Amino acid sequence: MFSYAAKRITRGRSIFIPLFLSVALAVTLFSGVLQGADAVGVALLDKALEAADVDIIATAQDKNVTKTRYYEIDDIIGEVDNVESVRHFVRWNVEVNVTGWNKTVPFMVIAIPKDSELMEDISGVDELEDGKIYVDAASVNASELVPGERVTLTVDTYQPYNPPGFERFPHHYVIGDAITIDDRAFHIFTARYNLFIRNLLIGTGETSRRPEYHLIIMSEATLRSILDPLYSNMRRPTGDIFAVALVSLYREDLVNPWDIQGSLAKVGLIHGEINSLIAQYLYLPVNHLGQVLESIETLSSQMKMNTMMVVAPAFFTAWYLGVTVLDVALSLRRREIGLLFTRGMTHRQVLYIFLFEALIVSLIAGGAGVLIGASILPLVIPDIGLLQVFRSVSPFTLAASIGFSGALALMAVYKPAKRASEMAIIDALREYQGEEEAIGSWHEPMLALLLGAYKFAMLLLGLRVEFFAPASPNLVVFILYSTWWGVDYILGIIAPILFFWGFTKLFIQYVPWFEDLLGKLAGVLVGDIAKLSALSARRNLKRITSSAFMAALVIGYSVTIIGRVAGTDDFINRAVRITIGADASVWLFEGKQAKDLATEIAGMEGVASATVETWFSPETYLGDTPVRAIEPFKWMETAYMEEGWLEGDDVFLRMNESDVACIMEKGAADRLQVKINGSLVTRLDHKIFTLRIVGLFGREPWGRWTLQNPTLYVPDTFLEKVKEKYITQRRILVKFEEGVDIETFIEDVEALDPDVERVDVTEVHLSSALSNVFLVGPRRVEELGVYFSALVASVGIVLVVLTVLRSRWKELNIMAIRGFSSGQLAITLLVENIGMALFAVVLGFAMGFISLRGEAEVFNAAVAAGLERRVVFPFSAQLNLGLVVGLLLAATAMPILIAVRRISENPTWRTVE
Repeated sequence: MFSYAAKRITRGRSIFIPLFLSVALAVTLFSGVLQGADAVGVALLDKALEAADVDIIATAQDKNVTKTRYYEIDDIIGEVDNVESVRHFVRWNVEVNVTGWNKTVPFMVIAIPKDSELMEDISGVDELEDGKIYVDAASVNASELVPGERVTLTVDTYQPYNPPGFERFPHHYVIGDAITIDDRAFHIFTARYNLFIRNLLIGTGETSRRPEYHLIIMSEATLRSILDPLYSNMRRPTGDIFAVALVSLYREDLVNPWDIQGSLAKVGLIHGEINSLIAQYLYLPVNHLGQVLESIETLSSQMKMNTMMVVAPAFFTAWYLGVTVLDVALSLRRREIGLLFTRGMTHRQVLYIFLFEALIVSLIAGGAGVLIGASILPLVIPDIGLLQVFRSVSPFTLAASIGFSGALALMAVYKPAKRASEMAIIDALREYQGEEEAIGSWHEPMLALLLGAYKFAMLLLGLRVEFFAPASPNLVVFILYSTWWGVDYILGIIAPILFFWGFTKLFIQYVPWFEDLLGKLAGVLVGDIAKLSALSARRNLKRITSSAFMAALVIGYSVTIIGRVAGTDDFINRAVRITIGADASVWLFEGKQAKDLATEIAGMEGVASATVETWFSPETYLGDTPVRAIEPFKWMETAYMEEGWLEGDDVFLRMNESDVACIMEKGAADRLQVKINGSLVTRLDHKIFTLRIVGLFGREPWGRWTLQNPTLYVPDTFLEKVKEKYITQRRILVKFEEGVDIETFIEDVEALDPDVERVDVTEVHLSSALSNVFLVGPRRVEELGVYFSALVASVGIVLVVLTVLRSRWKELNIMAIRGFSSGQLAITLLVENIGMALFAVVLGFAMGFISLRGEAEVFNAAVAAGLERRVVFPFSAQLNLGLVVGLLLAATAMPILIAVRRISENPTWRTVE
């Protein structure tokens, strides 16, 4: 029995190739999503582990470091299994008096053992000499600390005698050679390792320029020469001293990229054991490796889940195509089934044969899908290579892909196989059965249509179930609401499928005038032959419905996904421009000389204008309210503003004329019921100021509004009323001329002043955002789902059209023999089928746009952002949609043209094989 199934596959390839194609395409997309998430996770993990070799950092804070036993901590932690190495250092803030400065400056002192592996991260010296201090060359005024000169470290101490008191002890040291510290070590020494890891994970590269700092490196022995005498005399420094242990683990034994949960458990056990050992010494260990693993698992899981939900229609299309294909194939094998019955096989055995055939095909298709998915991913996900994808195919992904292919094939074949295997022998030997023309009852499609229409209506109105959450704790109400929420959530995934299936079935069955219209149109072109063709077409309603359904589903899906991707790109583009504020934004640490620096920047080559933005937050009725002070005219010509962003007449002129004229964010104005020319009371430093609203900016008020940054813009002359301590940030907005050299601009600005924290350039950030794998990866896979759905639907449409042509083969041959030309036959068939395809395209476009528009409305209503999501279709999106429509229409037309040509050249009574 099973050998017969295997032989039937090899002998009847034409029957099984469509099933193979539908399953292989679906598995390619399914496996590609899993492989993409795995590849991204593995690449990110490799990158993070390669650049960050410290897995656990334990810190103890105490004025008396003898309690922390920092000089023994390496041996204590090193006893734990799977600990590869332990390094330690001490961080301490002290004041340094430098000859010629006439003042003391707070320095961060880092003390490390002479033989510590941390010396590998320090350049400039081979060894730390006792009695010397080494100044980081990037420290402020480091050039004034000349090697060989003497400096004084002043230590404030507390003595607990009666009466207690404070005393200062000076310590004199020689300045050693200048040193430099790499970025990783700097972040470890300054307790910013989390920031370093975060930037590795999100792929931003450098963490930004370092803030102004004063950093000294000394040997551990030099530090002990300061502290030991103090402790022996019952004194202690007034400031806290931090003892830090850096732990590296044997990652090869602990981290398995294919089992992140297991890796987390192993690392967590070691973290817990270390914590139990060192807690008595006041250390608190932080599991940075565990945080990296958790972040990667979360991002990878979100990518898989979100993308799977988005491409669900592609999988359904593949399943529906499989059902259609098998229904057609088993109809063609009716006589074979009858012969199997006559040879003594039972109905159950015949069913098993069909299922086994599908299983064999699914295994082959599953393997092909995994290989094709791995081959395609490097083309759609940035920074992922082919070898990297194949290396990152996890056993789970492979097993899931093969399992998915088997499940898809068996679900597709079961219903038609069961129906075929239950036929009576006499019916199986017949060539035709009249009941096959029936399209089914109207109840199921009507229910599907209503459920899909409900979800589309919710989207169109911008409503969500959460908006109707009951305030009452009543149990019955809660159960009803929870049921509604669950149904609505499921419909969010399958609503398009239900709507298109229900609508096409009901429309084709109960709106005959559309087919009559197509028949009349064909009659105008080819004459009375169209009437015969239209009558014959009514005998194939089931297959016509299948073709129209798949086309409408794929078009609606394509419009939604392509529009969503275009809308996301548009939203990211505008969000980056609004966040940076202009072509470039120069962020300052303090900014006390911001205006002078802006003047220098404005004079640079390629710069059209530059202006200062000053941030502070006075109190209003809304609480602490973010305000930005601007130079009205310069800001107007420099800053990025969207069309329709500003409302009001002569806004910047009026702001320039009055230091209390301001513009307010529209949502805040709506909450306070303030209009243009109205007033707003603010308080700063216990002083009351009345501002006059001369304009409004931002998006129209919405339900889930929260305080925006900024809420107000005021003229820079208002800053005369603001003390320096209330200013939180200054930055310089820059507008470029055409052809500016961005890299040179960034380098020149950073070299202008050490107060420059970083330079953000809009085009650079846009390029980074649109190439970030976690932003682009899911969108690219969504687009991939569109193309695969189109391919699956095209295969299905070809099969449906071929099936219709097979059922009409004798009829078409008779027409050809009676003298009808190939042109008449082709035009008649094309009008019927292309007309139905165009109906599906129009339906798909309409519902896809409604769905897309509704998603945007729901997003705008739910997200408390000052930027609205728009529905946009740039030329690239229009081109992609055109390709999908063209592919579906070509899939409809090509089988007809080929069949008509074959019939016209050699009319025959034989049924086509």
